[in-house]
Amino acid sequence: MIESMRVYIERNGRPYNYLSSVLKLNEKREEHLHGEEKEAIREAKEKDEAEKLTEKQKQDALEALAKSRIDALMAHQADLQKHEKLYMRQFLMKAIIPVLTEGMIDVWRVGPTDPVDYLADYIFKKSNELAK
Repeated sequence: MIESMRVYIERNGRPYNYLSSVLKLNEKREEHLHGEEKEAIREAKEKDEAEKLTEKQKQDALEALAKSRIDALMAHQADLQKHEKLYMRQFLMKAIIPVLTEGMIDVWRVGPTDPVDYLADYIFKKSNELAK
């Protein structure tokens, strides 16, 4: 084997190393590392922006919910003030007595075994219907 190598070297000259030099390899490696670093920074920025956008959307949703709650409370407060102006008898005649009368008539028609419970359920159902 050594003899064949000697003959090859005498005929063709010393073999040449065709690999890249260490300097070029280091330069390529540094470029690659800089590229990866830039990509990591860009991804971190995109992630931060996405988190900020998500947080902003959550905040906006919470603000909208709070505003809707405040609007509902204000409407309820206005309704209470409207009824507060009425005398108690007028309020009962306007809001309570019609529902109670209908419920008592329905209790008389159905004749349940527990009329108080039936009347309570009837008034609860009617109050939900009227609220909608």
